[in-house]
Amino acid sequence: MRKDSITKGEAGRNAPSALVLTPAPNATSVTPGDGVTVATVSAVLDTVALTDAEGRQVPGEFDAGRHTWHSTAPLAFEQRYTLAAAGTGRSGKRLTQNSAFTTVKPAKLTSPSLQANKFKQLSEFPTFGVGQPIIVSFSEPVINKAVAEKSLQVSTEPRVDGAWRWFGDQEVHWRPPEYWKPGTKVTVKTNAHGKDLGGGLYGDQDSSASFTIGQSKIAIADDTTHHMQVFIDGKVVRDIPVAMGLNQQLGGIDLRTRSGPHVVLGTEEVTRMTSASFGLTGEGAYDTMVSYTTHISYEGEYVHAAPWSEAQQGNSNASHGCININTENAVWFMQNFGLGDIVDVRNTGLPLQSTDGLLDWTFSWEDWVKGSTVAQR
Repeated sequence: MRKDSITKGEAGRNAPSALVLTPAPNATSVTPGDGVTVATVSAVLDTVALTDAEGRQVPGEFDAGRHTWHSTAPLAFEQRYTLAAAGTGRSGKRLTQNSAFTTVKPAKLTSPSLQANKFKQLSEFPTFGVGQPIIVSFSEPVINKAVAEKSLQVSTEPRVDGAWRWFGDQEVHWRPPEYWKPGTKVTVKTNAHGKDLGGGLYGDQDSSASFTIGQSKIAIADDTTHHMQVFIDGKVVRDIPVAMGLNQQLGGIDLRTRSGPHVVLGTEEVTRMTSASFGLTGEGAYDTMVSYTTHISYEGEYVHAAPWSEAQQGNSNASHGCININTENAVWFMQNFGLGDIVDVRNTGLPLQSTDGLLDWTFSWEDWVKGSTVAQR
């Protein structure tokens, strides 16, 4: 056989038996999130032991053919580890390889937080509405966004495709192309511990949350008709007269209710409402307690009881941006709508702004995926 006719497979079978360790022996500032791997060339592994400076063993697992081993538990920061591997070569020769390495000392750490919105954690609730995005918040700006994204895991039953989108450098959201299907079971995990997120920032403690998507609850408030139709599982169950934000400015503030799909942020039987929260002071300012409130935007929009505007409800607008309804309807709405349900406001002429909160469903799917740094699932 001519020398240049040897195939790669034949070359591999004829290569000297060896064990290959990653990280390399005596490596320093190793990124813990990369883990530890022992690979073989023309050999099988017999034993692998990875231990920290206190002698505690780090667990790991072999592949089916015992040709590779990898660690399965997080490594610590600023820790010295020793690695001892033994195997058997093609000819039956005993192979051993020992090494030591140290992990990096991070300049900064961040523990990703799994949130429903800026007020609530995903882990606090077992059920969310069909519009609930998955939000991961970082305490420091992330430079290596692709690394951060790849460290986040969303699993669903049944399978649901979706993608992440960044909102600034510290917050990333995941959503499907359309509203969730009721009954979907969702688990989200962060696996950012030890990952190099850029600029000396590393992931620290990880977390997880599981929840189920509840009934489809979507309210459509139309400024043309001054009515809000409420759909549960696709059927109209209530038609509510409303008075929304006045089509005027006061103190430089546009009072119109923002148009677009709002994600419910929470409910309260009584909420203190103050115009100072959205910048209105002086003439027209208010500070009052309001009953039976459903919170729909960070800027202070609510669906709430407004007995003072019942004469306008169903025919004109009267508020500073909230959706006014009568007390009976407000009680019903608060009792039936919750986190992740949708209040879709239409035809006010003023779209949701970046400061209003969860804008996730204002994006088309084509535009949504442009905010990701990795391929969509």
